[in-house]
Amino acid sequence: MPQFSRALFTVFLITGAVLIAATTGRLPPQVASHFGAAGTPNGWMDRGAYLAFMLGFAVAMPLAVVLPLSVLSRRHVDRINLPHRDYWLAPPRREATLRYLGAHACLLGALLVALVVGVHFTLLEANAAQPPRLPGPLFGTLVALFPVAMAAWVLTLVLHFRRKG
Repeated sequence: MPQFSRALFTVFLITGAVLIAATTGRLPPQVASHFGAAGTPNGWMDRGAYLAFMLGFAVAMPLAVVLPLSVLSRRHVDRINLPHRDYWLAPPRREATLRYLGAHACLLGALLVALVVGVHFTLLEANAAQPPRLPGPLFGTLVALFPVAMAAWVLTLVLHFRRKG
């Protein structure tokens, strides 16, 4: 699982960045980038700033989550907080536990990339309308699916470490 998760995260990261970069040209020079509750724009940015902002969120944010969870946790095992911590971090299981945590971090990173790409495509759709308007059903689906995916991610993590052996 660790290599699959790492590969999946890498594919999501690269594909997400490429999709955002390749489709930002479809946006107008002034991008409606923030919307009020009624779906009408209340914040704008130029296309270049939007591209930098979205690439930062699609690449830097997931990396800022994945790297500490998968790499730095190996250097600071004493700071890892798990149920049955002594059992899971005992020498016979430590390496497998750290691999699992790293793989799970990569899955979280992939979810974050997917969220940012989903927001980007929602904003592409919003800016294609005249006047710009946030597409409620598309945005609502995104807002509903991400917490469900996060709940599944957390549940999987909790269930893995709830048992001893």
